[in-house]
Amino acid sequence: MPGYAPEIFMTDQAFPQSPPETDPNTVTTGVPGLDDILGGGLIKGGLYLIEGMAGAGKTILSTQMGFHRVSEGDTVLYITLIAESHSKLLSHLKALSFYNADAISDKMLFVSGYHELMRDGLSGFLALIASTIKTSRPRFMVIDGFRSAREFSSTELELSQFIHELSAFVSAAGCTTLILAPLSGNEPHPEHTLVDGLIELNRFATGMRRAREIEVHKLRARDHLLGRHSFKITVDGLVTFPRLEARPLLREGAPDLKTKLAFGLPDFDAMLSGGVVKGSTTTLIGPSGIGKTLISMKFLEAGIARGERCVYFGFYESPERLIAKAESVSIKVAEAVADGRLIIEWRPAVELAIDELAAELLSVVKRVGASRLVVDGIEGFHDSANRTERFGLFLNALTHRLRQESVTTLLTEELPLYGDISHGGSIRASAMTENIVLLRYVETATSLHRIISIVKQREAAHDPSIRRFIIDENGLHLSDGFVGTTMLLSARGTIPPTLSPQDAGTRT
Repeated sequence: MPGYAPEIFMTDQAFPQSPPETDPNTVTTGVPGLDDILGGGLIKGGLYLIEGMAGAGKTILSTQMGFHRVSEGDTVLYITLIAESHSKLLSHLKALSFYNADAISDKMLFVSGYHELMRDGLSGFLALIASTIKTSRPRFMVIDGFRSAREFSSTELELSQFIHELSAFVSAAGCTTLILAPLSGNEPHPEHTLVDGLIELNRFATGMRRAREIEVHKLRARDHLLGRHSFKITVDGLVTFPRLEARPLLREGAPDLKTKLAFGLPDFDAMLSGGVVKGSTTTLIGPSGIGKTLISMKFLEAGIARGERCVYFGFYESPERLIAKAESVSIKVAEAVADGRLIIEWRPAVELAIDELAAELLSVVKRVGASRLVVDGIEGFHDSANRTERFGLFLNALTHRLRQESVTTLLTEELPLYGDISHGGSIRASAMTENIVLLRYVETATSLHRIISIVKQREAAHDPSIRRFIIDENGLHLSDGFVGTTMLLSARGTIPPTLSPQDAGTRT
């Protein structure tokens, strides 16, 4: 069906664009997400060291920043200390969208310092930099291949003197400068203490998975984000994803406890005293097949009927299957998907990145002005985290930001099909949310039955009854609870044999 193809907005939508440079001392990078990590950008006339292993993306990052500075009206000087020809370098860059052939030799100048370094050492190379800056007056400069300068310095004192003189020179000229060097690991180098900033590009491995990461170890005069942040290289260059929990959180406003959003299930809404509070987060937890997705779709259908914009963000069911599943039980969403009132974003659960997923989710919520959101399968976020120990902090930050957007959110969380819920695989998304709805199976001598109960509702009184939950072609229904049973929610209870199939409910 048309209208539900997932859209990915990376460079323009997932992150705010670099702000206008009202501060004359701020130099923006033009790399999505990077200025957020840097606390706004680089400092005019600063000297920055970018280290990374071979293939980490140093050259792409520096040229991407360089072409961005050209677009801002600066002249950029790119000096190489490697034997690779500039024509070969440019041929690699042509495949990237930020490449601007018209800027080459006009505002983006490429100069080789390799021969001056070989012939005259560091002093000759510094003289080349000084004369080129005096002639071209660049405002941004990249020195690529700094390993050669390290190797041509006879002592650490000589290298330190070169860095000190270079820093003083570019500061006086107001020329923001990047130095690209191979990763030094834990080995200290003189330039680490002398530069204004130290940025590392690296790769992280978990099993067979690999992820690219960036970390700002040092940055003078900026309140930057600490720790490692993921990035990827695309046709648009680098896209960085600041860790959600590392970003400063704004204080939440007072909740609107009077406005309730209903599910469109009269009996269930009555149990909730009219629905969930607007802007709250609810966790639906239960085993596979219990009906979490259908309840979520019913919640979205109710929002559509009120004229709201809604978003479904899931990992395990394609849009076609999801729509067919909902329509088969009289949850009418196909028309809303087709005309854009309901946006279905599907991310197949393969190798995903948790911070990228968060950026995409927040982007689509803002883009459509969504008031209701379903995240179907919070396990998709958990499994996409290279470091699962950070998941609790991440989820707390994500739900906080959704509340700031006044989005009423439903999260679904999987429980084991059999066994005590206290010993399952729950990832405790429910601990971060205001409301918890628990669904379980119970058994009679001949069949299974679904049950539903509200475990927690933070901002309102609720009905704690255990009710039967029925799914049929006419929709979703609640009926009276079971009588004379114990421990139903722990999945260890059974229906007494004295109850007839009619008493127990003939359809699940």
